[in-house]
Amino acid sequence: MNQQERSRRTREQVLDAAAEEFARHGYADAAVQSVAARTGMTKGALYGHFPSKERLADALVAVGAQSWARLLAESQLPGTAPLTSLRTITVGLAHALREDERLRAAVRLENDGLIAGTGDGGLLADMRRAIVSVVLRGQDEGEVTSGYRAETIAQLLLSVVLGAQSAAALTRDSSFEPWLERVWELVLAMIRGGR
Repeated sequence: MNQQERSRRTREQVLDAAAEEFARHGYADAAVQSVAARTGMTKGALYGHFPSKERLADALVAVGAQSWARLLAESQLPGTAPLTSLRTITVGLAHALREDERLRAAVRLENDGLIAGTGDGGLLADMRRAIVSVVLRGQDEGEVTSGYRAETIAQLLLSVVLGAQSAAALTRDSSFEPWLERVWELVLAMIRGGR
């Protein structure tokens, strides 16, 4: 294995350890020393890959944005009906947040920055904009109620997805799937306008 490959593997290992730390503790309470300990590195060696805690957090948000972009692309294949796209986004993002610790950390970091007033929540804002766009298309095609503003429906969907992570902690692993499907059916009835 050459030096470049070793460096790439180490970077991935650091991102995994950092995702666990940031997802669990948030930005303010995450410790770079804990990330280093999880990887078996010294803090100095870790800083050779990421020169600061902020740069490490930024790298995780960038990785999270890539995961989101892949999910969004899957939801908007040509010919996909708006409600199908909304389901793919809503259910798919809930699953991704449950399974992908890097994405979960990115969302936590973005949310913490918004709450603290230190970030712009770019990833969360991108998610909201994309959902608004699909809702507007659904309203134009008559699949989604026009009784509510697209922004309101998008905010509801995003809130359901983000809240699903907390609610999922209350359910057993085996009951997450049926629970998520029931939640989607309830949300679907609401956004279709009770049809």
